[in-house]
Amino acid sequence: MKYVLKAIIFTAAIFVTASIASAQTPEEKARALMEKYKPTLVVLTVKGKIVTTTTGDPLPPREQQRRTLGITVGDNGLIAVSNSAIDSAVGLAGQKAQIEDSVVTIQSAKTEFSDIEISYGDATILHGKVVRQDVNADIAFILPDPAEAKALKKKFEKVDLSQFAATADAADQVVGLSRSSSVFGYMPTLIMGRITGVFKGDRTYFVNTAGNSQGMPIFTLDGRPVGITVVRIVDGQPTGILATLSAGSIQVMANLANG
Repeated sequence: MKYVLKAIIFTAAIFVTASIASAQTPEEKARALMEKYKPTLVVLTVKGKIVTTTTGDPLPPREQQRRTLGITVGDNGLIAVSNSAIDSAVGLAGQKAQIEDSVVTIQSAKTEFSDIEISYGDATILHGKVVRQDVNADIAFILPDPAEAKALKKKFEKVDLSQFAATADAADQVVGLSRSSSVFGYMPTLIMGRITGVFKGDRTYFVNTAGNSQGMPIFTLDGRPVGITVVRIVDGQPTGILATLSAGSIQVMANLANG
């Protein structure tokens, strides 16, 4: 009898624990996600110059500097970022440009990156390099300098894209994470929203009300990554429309970036 009683008590304890967990409000779950994943949210300052070829005289190289959000997705510190957020050459091919009194068509454009600074929100600064770009998916990957990371004994925390939310669907509640501007010290921020639609083409995109800027990781309330918010690229041109590229697709590309 006492063994049966112990089993009943044990089962009741599990039930109470589960009840407490399920009793968390959506807001509490969202705050817990922000606390858990804030070390993965990095601020990237990317410098480089745009080099073009045209139908006439070449355009002078144009210096660029971009600052945007990146997400650590690898044990080695590999960072995923919206490609067009760091590369202003995207979409320039085919555009017209004026050189003095003549008008030329840009045939090709690429950014030669010269310096990438990665800020982790904990006073740690590393430098990195772009190891892979996928223009059509609007995803790029940046690898922090391994020697610098080792010297600073930097331990990376990551969003595990392999645990992606395979069943995420329209009407599901989601949380988007980001960092504020320098005005507020790049503090971590969150947005709560819902998936409003799922687009399944060559890749899967989630349209949602939480992903309102490039590079934001989107999670379900139970902590599974839905994806990262990017600009939809159509025929090589940025549409200016945001959507969240599925974490599963990004995981495949991250594996390729790691070689």
